[in-house]
Amino acid sequence: MGIFYPFVEDKEVRLVGVEAGGEGVETGRHAASITNGETGVLHGSMSYLQQDEWGQIAGTHSISAGLDYPGVGPEHAHFARTGRAEYVAINDDEAMTGFTTLSETEGIIPALESSHAVAHAMKLAKTMSPDQILVINVSGRGDKDTQIAAKYLGVSL
Repeated sequence: MGIFYPFVEDKEVRLVGVEAGGEGVETGRHAASITNGETGVLHGSMSYLQQDEWGQIAGTHSISAGLDYPGVGPEHAHFARTGRAEYVAINDDEAMTGFTTLSETEGIIPALESSHAVAHAMKLAKTMSPDQILVINVSGRGDKDTQIAAKYLGVSL
């Protein structure tokens, strides 16, 4: 459930989850199970899944290994189903923009998983008023992802 936990009961707080849009949700090469999945059963749990018309688990893609999974946990499925949280998909290009922007402007190298949230926060911030507060959960260490980022950006290490 991550950072949602302390805010679930506070209805004044808007909860936004960010999924791995991979090469784009429209391409089918993504891991956006809530944004573009269907209800199914995996590992004995009913949730939103990436699956084909026969219920077989479909392949996924994300630049982030930690988000490259065909399903979503029960808490997030519940929040999506009840409308308590909204979910969006950020593609690999957008996630890399989040990664490089936070690295270059703040000296914080976010994990590629968190880079998806950073990218969406950058979009969301443009629509907010100065008195609104935006909180991003940046978890993990991005130094583990520098080789992936360098390859994606065409940079030699």
